[in-house]
Amino acid sequence: MKKNIILWLGALIVTFLAGYLHNAAGPYYPVSGTIGIEGRQVTFKFDKIYRGNDSYKVIIRSDVIDVKAFLLWKDVTEYPFIKGIQKPETSDWHREIMTDSGAMIMGKIPVHKPESHVKYRVELNYGGKQYFLPEDKPVEIKFLGFVNPSVMNIFYFIIFGGLILAVRTGVETFNDNKRIGMYTIFTLIFFFLYTICLVPLKRTYELNAINHFVPPVSSLITYQSITLLILWITGLILFFNFKGNKIIPLVISLLTLVIYTFIHF
Repeated sequence: MKKNIILWLGALIVTFLAGYLHNAAGPYYPVSGTIGIEGRQVTFKFDKIYRGNDSYKVIIRSDVIDVKAFLLWKDVTEYPFIKGIQKPETSDWHREIMTDSGAMIMGKIPVHKPESHVKYRVELNYGGKQYFLPEDKPVEIKFLGFVNPSVMNIFYFIIFGGLILAVRTGVETFNDNKRIGMYTIFTLIFFFLYTICLVPLKRTYELNAINHFVPPVSSLITYQSITLLILWITGLILFFNFKGNKIIPLVISLLTLVIYTFIHF
């Protein structure tokens, strides 16, 4: 009993770390920072992905009084292929003044179609000097449709449930009374639901396709979900054909964490 509790706690900790690495190493991890203006701080956090049907709000926190802030943004969505040539959209930079409510300064980027890409940054003018947030280059954000919160909750429950079971399957090799087959079946069920049901449903919302159009199947699946499903179908076959092998469960579990952490599409 005590060993089972330790193994479950180990699986939870490893899954939590994998979730953190997945976000930190992903392409949509927010850009944040703080700059100083005459001894006072201006703090920002700019997102790289936005799911919503309203304008995206850009908010910065400023301790500087009477600073002039401008939101700069530009649509960089690429055109579809035309005669074999893919051209970027040639739009100009928009420069709009941001509203200052005291400690918070806010601007808005108008809502864009799902899968649109917009580059943006903030320009600050104070004391005859110009500052940019971020300082080096603009941030690129991807617009997606609004996803129902209940769908997102189920989505995260299924993916993290599958990851916990995947890790638990691997560490089960250290248990005396091994039940690798049972854990494998439940893990496969979770990843099957993730790939066949939850990812397509979430993508349908993100494409704003509900009650509008039927999206192609290719846009409703991801390399990550398909790879995880194939991996655990293969793992199930290997587990039952090579019973007693301690390496296979550990390798399959490790590959699961690697796929989840580093494949985001």
